[in-house]
Amino acid sequence: MTPLTGPEEDQLRLALGMIGEAAEEGGSDSDQSPRRVWMKRPGTIAGALVAAAAVGLVLLAYGLADDGSAGSRQDQGQALTDVERIACSLKIAEGNIAAIKEHPEQADAVKVTLTVTDWIKPKQGSQRQIQFTAMSGKWKGEPAYSTGEHLLVVVMDRPGEPAEIFRVGGAGTSRTLAAARSRIDKDLPAAAKTECPAFWRNRGQ
Repeated sequence: MTPLTGPEEDQLRLALGMIGEAAEEGGSDSDQSPRRVWMKRPGTIAGALVAAAAVGLVLLAYGLADDGSAGSRQDQGQALTDVERIACSLKIAEGNIAAIKEHPEQADAVKVTLTVTDWIKPKQGSQRQIQFTAMSGKWKGEPAYSTGEHLLVVVMDRPGEPAEIFRVGGAGTSRTLAAARSRIDKDLPAAAKTECPAFWRNRGQ
């Protein structure tokens, strides 16, 4: 079975975030009957169901391709938890975009140079600027990145793995820079005691 790629993991995380936000929005009308909530927010409910179905199909496909053993799931298709993702990251920082270039080999990616304003991992970074590959805003259905834009970036410890980008006005509440920074700050202590899982480090070998 082919494991999830970086872009596929990004899409999966976005879909799960959308489902969670839709569920929270629908749940705010606790004093209304299910029928009234459905009539008030048909777009939200339908969107959540579509997203859930898409995620379900992805998970089903990986489940059917699996041989049923826990070891196989770990080795081939398991995604990282938030804490593990921090543990597997090489650099986490906030900063401003200094330069953007088209990726020479990937039409859906760009090469970004970031001037760091705040190091998160390591706590005291030695570099003033870092470079990384990111999926383009156009590929993600967002506005293109712009010089001077402030980002939070998670650079994974694996060559060729696209960095995870969080923007000030991210797509969905859970994808904003502020929300991501809050989660990362909360999970940093646990991540410092967590080893990056072997199934992820050795994927593709």
